[in-house]
Amino acid sequence: MGLDSVELLLEVEKTFDIRIPDREAEQIITVGDFHNSVWNHLTDRHSDKCNSQIIFYKLRSYFINTIGIERNSFKPDTLLNDIFPEKDRRKAYADLQYRIRLTLPSLVLTKFWNTFLHIVGLVSIPGTLLYALFMAEIFNQTKWLYILPLAGIMFTFLVSNLLNFKRIIIHPLTVKGFTEKTLTLNFLSLPAGTGTNRREVEMVINQVIMDVSGLDIEEITPEKKIGDDLGIS
Repeated sequence: MGLDSVELLLEVEKTFDIRIPDREAEQIITVGDFHNSVWNHLTDRHSDKCNSQIIFYKLRSYFINTIGIERNSFKPDTLLNDIFPEKDRRKAYADLQYRIRLTLPSLVLTKFWNTFLHIVGLVSIPGTLLYALFMAEIFNQTKWLYILPLAGIMFTFLVSNLLNFKRIIIHPLTVKGFTEKTLTLNFLSLPAGTGTNRREVEMVINQVIMDVSGLDIEEITPEKKIGDDLGIS
């Protein structure tokens, strides 16, 4: 089991508050194997109740009663950035989180500022590493130059924090994706008495795999092999 797959296993265990024995973990080859393993470890929490549906209703109630949208405008495929007010969005988003008493996905940067941050990161980290290698190996300059990439990491982190006020995009974009991500973030804090169902367990596992791998959720299907197909080695 490689480091990426170990990270995935740890994230799944943390999300569901379970412990998958090493011997069992070694038998997890496909996404479906992960589904089966986790479901078997949640035998005392099986239920027909749908927590994602409860979250959906909470969100819809907020948007109808607070934002003032029409009921039929809040559907699974609705784009949240289209119906959530842009003015003072960060403040309004915090209010939404407070009112529904759930941890929500973090707001992300706009496309422009996200590209800007990536450029800063490329220049500050790999850029300074290449510069250090070039100067130290070609011109025999001091090896202390190799500290530059560390400074680049710190600088990129600083710039990222300074751009927090530009994080105004809601992601995932659709109500469905947002609901599923919110369920994943709050799985352990949901009332124990509500239990969970197989579909939700699979949904949450797929979300964790997506976060670890960077893949689109549509690519994560039960028959896919964790290593060969998804590239999590």
